[in-house]
Amino acid sequence: MAYQALYRKWRPRTFDSVIGQDDITETLKNAIKRGTISHAFLFAGPRGTGKTSCAKILAKALNCTNLKDGEPCNECANCKAADKGAMADIIEIDAASNNGVDEIRDIRDKVKYAPTQGKYKVYIIDEVHMLSMGAFNALLKTLEEPPEHVVFILATTELQKVPATIISRTQRYNFKRISKADMEKRMKYILDQEKIGYDDKALGVIAQVADGGMRDALSILDQLLSFDKNKVEYDAALEITGFADQEKIEQILLAILNRDAAQAISLAQAEFKNGASSKNILDELIAMATSALMIVKTKDSSQNNFLNKDFVQKIKDIPAERYFQLIAAANTALNDLRYTNQQQIPLEVFLVESTSAKEQESASAIITAEQEKSSAQKPELREEIAALKKQVASLVKKVNILTKNQTKNSDQIFHLDNVAADQSNADKNKKTNAKPPKKVRKTASNKKRANELNRKQVYHVLENATKENLLAIRNVWPDLQSVLGVSQRALLDVLKPVAASSDQVVMKCKYALWFEKASEDDNLIDMLTAEIAKFTKHNYEIVLVPDEDWSTVRKEFLQKHGQELLNKQKHKDADQEHNEANDEVVKKAKELFGDTVNIKD
Repeated sequence: MAYQALYRKWRPRTFDSVIGQDDITETLKNAIKRGTISHAFLFAGPRGTGKTSCAKILAKALNCTNLKDGEPCNECANCKAADKGAMADIIEIDAASNNGVDEIRDIRDKVKYAPTQGKYKVYIIDEVHMLSMGAFNALLKTLEEPPEHVVFILATTELQKVPATIISRTQRYNFKRISKADMEKRMKYILDQEKIGYDDKALGVIAQVADGGMRDALSILDQLLSFDKNKVEYDAALEITGFADQEKIEQILLAILNRDAAQAISLAQAEFKNGASSKNILDELIAMATSALMIVKTKDSSQNNFLNKDFVQKIKDIPAERYFQLIAAANTALNDLRYTNQQQIPLEVFLVESTSAKEQESASAIITAEQEKSSAQKPELREEIAALKKQVASLVKKVNILTKNQTKNSDQIFHLDNVAADQSNADKNKKTNAKPPKKVRKTASNKKRANELNRKQVYHVLENATKENLLAIRNVWPDLQSVLGVSQRALLDVLKPVAASSDQVVMKCKYALWFEKASEDDNLIDMLTAEIAKFTKHNYEIVLVPDEDWSTVRKEFLQKHGQELLNKQKHKDADQEHNEANDEVVKKAKELFGDTVNIKD
């Protein structure tokens, strides 16, 4: 007999042998025992988690003549035929290669025929999300009200691509990723049955690479057995999967935490030469840093899976922020791997970055050390430092109060400018010991001037705004996204053109933080202005306004100038009607007298 892959040879034949999906298998068994079988099921989840296996077991159980506690007996003629794929009443369809309307219409025409061997005719449609929209529509009615002897089982790895109308007509079961412990347990059982030796560490590597998919784990195990059929060894697993030795990863992590760049890079390059990929090294570093952080913070030694016995002792004094920085930098490097063919470069850049002390951190540490040293030597310095801290706290409190007041005041548009002006006035008044009433008047005066200036910019656009100019800007908005970078496209998501004249456009900004950033970044505004001019063939000056202030400004403008705009529109409409009437007269005259008519104003 030809060799059969492990994942096919050891495919579950009963619900109890399905790994990691106990809730789903128990529900299906109870439904079979009680006779409450739905007409349609939808199995959704990651690859290799048992969707197709459960579908085949369910189809076999529905036609089994000797059920045992909701499980197929695997001994009757129907079960044996189902296991061989020779039962006519169980129809398996691959939607990836049979995704057209004609295939689904063929199913719709044949469902009316009664089963020939069993009690039910079962249709298993794998990768159902690959069906075309026409095929889904052809399936809808049949799926909702099939004959009593028909059961549909749909399986998919991408539930979001299945139309809601299909999902609502089925019982949905969400399959989850299989845990690492369950995969290791299953692989041990299979290897024991096959009488093959193994290293526990090797199975741990396979389970890590499989990422929750039992089929992937058995495929990798098959590959290792082809490498050496006598035993599944740890070194062979590292070589085949591209994973790095855990002991070496621990040493790299320690070097990073100790800011030893040379040691970290040397170890990483050695693992890279031994076959480990940059992605796997970064993945392992993230997982190990997270485990170290949890152990240090929770003091839970049961989670200690490190090979180095004194590893936890060496890292116990590392601050949590250090781990956060390391994990964030590693995730950035993982993302960079997608955009380069030089896979080693993002890894080495990450190692240099994560082992380099931040200038800001170093400066802060030096200042703190000097302060502590000086405070210990001179008691008067301690008093001065305490006074400075109080002044800083007072200033922060005042800034918070000003910011809160400006948020409540709907008349303010450009908050950042106002806060800066208020703080400048406050500092100046404090230095000159001015009286509080004078400071309030000056601040109010500055606010009023800033407010008037802001409104003049927006009002000028609104007074000359036209629908055609606004449409011209909005029509090129999708084109802008195709030429801008990632960070610049993010800006377009929070900006929205709301009014435009022949030479200016008002854009409201969704978030105050982005508004402040965009207002200060002249290069960004210039770039956006240039791109708009490129697509519209016309120059527009950009005027920014926060989203929270736009409605107020627009309302005030309409209250002041609404009647004037209405009168302009009426005159415009009257002129248009007059021109249309004149055009009609001219047309009629030409019909009566021909081209000899001479038109004069």
